[in-house]
Amino acid sequence: MLAPEEEDRSIAAMRFSLASEIVELVVLTGDEIFLQTLREAVGGSRRLWHVPSSDKVSDLLVAGGVSILVLDAQALNETANLFIAEIKRQFPDLIVVVAGSREAETALARAISDGTVYRFIHKPMSPGRARLFVDAAVRKYAEQRKHNDGVIAPAGKTHGALLIGAACAALFVVLGAIGLLRHAARDETDPQQAVKTAAPPPPATPLLARAADALAANRLTALDGDGALELYLQALARDPADADARAGLAEVRERLLTRAENALLEERLDEASVTVETARKAGAQDGRLALLSAQLSKAHEQLKAPMAAVRANAAGTAAPAAAPVADPAEQFAALAVQRMEEGHLTDPDRDNAQFYVQEALRIDPESSAARNVQLALSLRLQQADAAERDRLLNFARERLQQDRLIEPTNDSAKYYVLTLRGIDPANAALAPLAQDLGARLVAKGRHSLELQQYEAARSWLQEAASVGYSSPDAAAANRDLDAVLAQRAFLSNWIDASGLTLLRSVRPVYPSKALKSATEGSVDLEFTIAESGAVRDITVRAADPPGVFEQAAISALSQWRYQPVVRGGAGPIAQRARIRMRFALEP
Repeated sequence: MLAPEEEDRSIAAMRFSLASEIVELVVLTGDEIFLQTLREAVGGSRRLWHVPSSDKVSDLLVAGGVSILVLDAQALNETANLFIAEIKRQFPDLIVVVAGSREAETALARAISDGTVYRFIHKPMSPGRARLFVDAAVRKYAEQRKHNDGVIAPAGKTHGALLIGAACAALFVVLGAIGLLRHAARDETDPQQAVKTAAPPPPATPLLARAADALAANRLTALDGDGALELYLQALARDPADADARAGLAEVRERLLTRAENALLEERLDEASVTVETARKAGAQDGRLALLSAQLSKAHEQLKAPMAAVRANAAGTAAPAAAPVADPAEQFAALAVQRMEEGHLTDPDRDNAQFYVQEALRIDPESSAARNVQLALSLRLQQADAAERDRLLNFARERLQQDRLIEPTNDSAKYYVLTLRGIDPANAALAPLAQDLGARLVAKGRHSLELQQYEAARSWLQEAASVGYSSPDAAAANRDLDAVLAQRAFLSNWIDASGLTLLRSVRPVYPSKALKSATEGSVDLEFTIAESGAVRDITVRAADPPGVFEQAAISALSQWRYQPVVRGGAGPIAQRARIRMRFALEP
């Protein structure tokens, strides 16, 4: 425990250091050897604050400025999971590193895999290994600080009264939470009871139950096939749609990648290589795997240089120069991974994953890091394309059900069908979708035709053709529309009958009633001169007076005969004509 004066000095020193760029570390441990190893690893480049008990951690965290918390699992015992969860809830930006045994790593497996614990260090360790872990944590802190830059005000510029008030409030919250955790640890006969009561119900099948037990024991793989990976793969082979098996396999992949990262930091390259390969076979395909593969390749290259020097000395020749720690190709590959994680795969500007991969390969076409990232990017693009195809299909189906066939222009069934056709013309779901859309468009055209809305009918039928739809019904609708429009055009194209050659005429009979009443008048008629010259399809356009002379005029005109109309030397054609027939009494 810290003495009161030591506590005050530590907290005051922490507040004084808020304006500094030096990264602060708090170490909770009762292991003097472990503490000394960390002090040696950190040196003078970081400030390291040691606390021997968990209740003192909160004091320093509330004081502010702490970036990294290093926890010795032995100092927390069975309350480690709860303690870490509460600390991260209060201080979400804190980088938590835990040190301990294999058993402690197993107990914290879920917190490690979900990122609550940034890294797990196996004890005992050398200062060199400790330095690797600390540097990794500092880089992580720097990334977070860069992300939050401009959002969180520098603590050193905070008003004193506000800082003290916030510190006191947070202190009571954290100390209260820690007290509850300790009380629960003392009162519960089973220290893991809180975790067990929140656990999900057991899997429905014995195979999944065995897989869940293996995962809980952190037995990810096993030669006898009883590891979590093998068991979940068996479950998926039986039912590829099993949600529990898919979720379990995803958890296994995450834990494998975390284990590979730790092995790489501890320079256990063979173990890291095997674990990365296992994760790849388990279906891991993201940028994290690609970056691990690149880092492994780089580490192996660095190991080759000393061996080459030994062989060269033995042979009496000059040793080849060691490869640079971070060449431009690897730097571009790292930028590509970062942009992949941010979702910037192929943005229009040059600041995207694809651009950086191309630059890396341009600099060094044989760069293993660049090739690994290129493979990961290709997989991500394939996944993105598949997701985009599914999105377009779903939107097209929704718009069909909503009867939004062609409008709005960029949010209609037609838009999504054509967009999908441009991306994936061989998509199996595209043809039936286009058929459904085309049939609906033709039905709209047929309905407009029945309502004599001919322009609308033509538009609907043209829309159906634009999506590649064809059917007997569509062809019949087009023929009917063409016939109607041709008839309308024919009827509207008339000539004055006075300019035609009349071959035979019949004088109309003057109606007797008109004679008796001495009524005179006229009738305007429109008719068709057939290819033979006969008159047909007579209609009355006007009559004066109405209802007197119409029938007499039609009867006479129907017996007339004209010389057939000829145009362009192609033979006689039918032609509409108009005539006014007058009825006048003789003097």
